[in-house]
Amino acid sequence: MDQSVSEVTNYQTNYDKIINDPIYEEIKLNKKLNEELKFSETLCNQLKNKYENLEKYCKDLQDNFNNVNNILREKQELKKKIVDLDDHNSKLVKLLVETLEEKNNIIQEKDNAIQEKDKKIQVTDNLIKEKNKELKEKDNIIQEKENLIQEKGRIIQEKDRIIQENDIIIQEKDKTIQEKSKTIQRKNKTIQAKNNEIQKIGEETETLKQKTIELENEVSKYQYALGTATDIRLLEQDINNFKKEASAIDSNNDNNQINLKKDILSLQDSLKDYTIVKGKIDINTPRIQNLLKKYESNKIITEKDQNKLLVKAVLQRHVIEQICEYAKEYFDNPDKYQKYPCGMETHLFNKTKEIVELTRNFEKRRAGIDESTKVLPIKLRQQICAALGNRGFNDMIDNKKKTFTHDFVSRYQNILNNEISYYRRINDSEKKKEIEDMAGDIIKRAVALFWFRLKVQEPVVEYIWPKSDDIIDPSYMEGKWEDDEIDNLVVDICYFPLIAQEFSNESKRQIYTKAIILQKPKPEQPPLQDDIQSAQSNKCSSVQ
Repeated sequence: MDQSVSEVTNYQTNYDKIINDPIYEEIKLNKKLNEELKFSETLCNQLKNKYENLEKYCKDLQDNFNNVNNILREKQELKKKIVDLDDHNSKLVKLLVETLEEKNNIIQEKDNAIQEKDKKIQVTDNLIKEKNKELKEKDNIIQEKENLIQEKGRIIQEKDRIIQENDIIIQEKDKTIQEKSKTIQRKNKTIQAKNNEIQKIGEETETLKQKTIELENEVSKYQYALGTATDIRLLEQDINNFKKEASAIDSNNDNNQINLKKDILSLQDSLKDYTIVKGKIDINTPRIQNLLKKYESNKIITEKDQNKLLVKAVLQRHVIEQICEYAKEYFDNPDKYQKYPCGMETHLFNKTKEIVELTRNFEKRRAGIDESTKVLPIKLRQQICAALGNRGFNDMIDNKKKTFTHDFVSRYQNILNNEISYYRRINDSEKKKEIEDMAGDIIKRAVALFWFRLKVQEPVVEYIWPKSDDIIDPSYMEGKWEDDEIDNLVVDICYFPLIAQEFSNESKRQIYTKAIILQKPKPEQPPLQDDIQSAQSNKCSSVQ
């Protein structure tokens, strides 16, 4: 009996624990377990009532042992029901735990998914921030471009105004051009007249050639009759004079005096165009000042007074001097250049000098007198220099018949452009390209003139640079001055040399083109008497 009471008490305790357990509250919240909970509560209530009845009944057991068996039977039944209830509750608890674990897993998965989405949202937010930043930067760029467009619009309006003004100037220039066209037409008529004169000279040349042939026939007769008489030498001299005159007058010869002078004047014009200093051009005044000192000019130029005529003159002088240095390096060092294809000019030129010197010594050191040996050095020099003057430094032709610029010209064209850009900078890109493209042609023509074509003439023509402070002589100097000023002027700088034949012999002197100079006032302090005599005896000095 005590055991039964104890079991009932334990059951009551377990029941109270179950009722008061928080899990039980969770169970009641689960809709799926509501019916099970109701059944359990009903059963528990029944058991509770029975327990109360049993408790009353137990009190009466002491008096009524007859009913013990019944009570024990009921106890056994009650115990069985309690065991069944415990099993049922265990199943409920287990089901609840499994359900909670399943829900926890689902919740955990959802938490993980939410965290993953949070990460993606964070990344998206960062991208949005970056995009917003880029959009803001682009907005700033667009604003700057709009400001730039507005500024360019104002510039375009200003340029339109300038263009309108230029149109007016162009119209005025058109009128001037029309007037110049009329002048050119008049000059063309003059040129035509001169061409007619040249044609007449050509006819006279043919006559002279015929006379030369006749004289040569007479010389042959005299040589046959008189051997090596003095009269034959005189006749030979007459023949040479006729030949020289015919060569000078022959208008079909590219290297005759008329064509040579024309090409010299053309080179002068090209140099003027190449050394342009007007327009959108910056002049480096300190460097120009140093260049003036190099050529012994004592003129001073400043940023305010750049004296562009003087700047242009010293640049022309510098261009010629630089080209002469390039040519000197090329012709003085033939071993530096392969004979084929780009070294042919230097090798041919130096071989010619060697052969000419050999033929001169051959004529002097070998007994006998004959015309062909005597004129051989002259003819060799003239023929080879004429060929070099006509085709030297022209475009080269490779084995596939393709043409390309001579290496000497292409190399020194860039060097010359860089050299002149050191002193003046052209800010107009189109004008800059137009000017710099002239350099190659100027180099080729200048080298052909000073190294080849002057040597075609007999005697050889020389070029001479009058020095600073030399006395001005209009017979071989050209400049802008009044006749009554000459006595008070001297040379400041020469920017194109004198081209002349036998200049040191006034009786035989022949001027092709005069030296072009800028003058300056004669120094106030008179020179010493010895200096005057020295200046008169050495008015010019050759730099060839």
